[in-house]
Amino acid sequence: NRGQRIEEPGTWNLSDFCISSCMGSLWSLEDICHRSTNKSKQQTEMNDQELKTRCKEAASHLTKLRINFLALDFDMTLIDIHTGGRFPGTVAELSLHLRPMFFHLISAAHAAGIKVAVVTFSPQVQQISNVLETHFEEFSHEILIRGRDRSWSYEGNGMEEGKQPFMASAVEELESKYSDLNINKDTTVLVDDDPDNIRCAISDGVRALLLNPDQSHGLLDDILRMP
Repeated sequence: NRGQRIEEPGTWNLSDFCISSCMGSLWSLEDICHRSTNKSKQQTEMNDQELKTRCKEAASHLTKLRINFLALDFDMTLIDIHTGGRFPGTVAELSLHLRPMFFHLISAAHAAGIKVAVVTFSPQVQQISNVLETHFEEFSHEILIRGRDRSWSYEGNGMEEGKQPFMASAVEELESKYSDLNINKDTTVLVDDDPDNIRCAISDGVRALLLNPDQSHGLLDDILRMP
């Protein structure tokens, strides 16, 4: 987890760029963005048990790839709205916006031993923490949050753009807590709905997957396709 700044999410442009896979090959953005022009009925109608099973499969695949750190954006990624860092409602109201897929994916990742962090440009870190506690009561304290609340800093020499400093900061804390944990760029995956953050991650050698907010279940297909 490394530090970063607050910006609005980028716009979608399927011809803008490509996303590199963990092996350094290129997937077209059209592939990664869950085939936005061909949303499947099966994904739309996936019930909770099917979603849970799919998320377990995705987490298992990540462990096979030796992924041990999953960094997740908040606005329009974990939740289905963009708060602009100024959500006026209650924690209970904000909690209703957590995508069911991420409830199951985070639970499966934690069970698989994958460390999870929320990396966000929002300064509402306490509110985000409360949302996580609402949904992940047993282990929410293990999910790190890096937001724009000035509660942390990154003094390393890594990239300062995008979510990179946010992730770097989180990694420093995780590795200080767990002496046997070794997180590097090859063992990290960022999930974000902003193409700019994805570009920064990839240019810095970090694996990254772009989430299409309108077809979020496609993320599971993207994970399972990672070589």
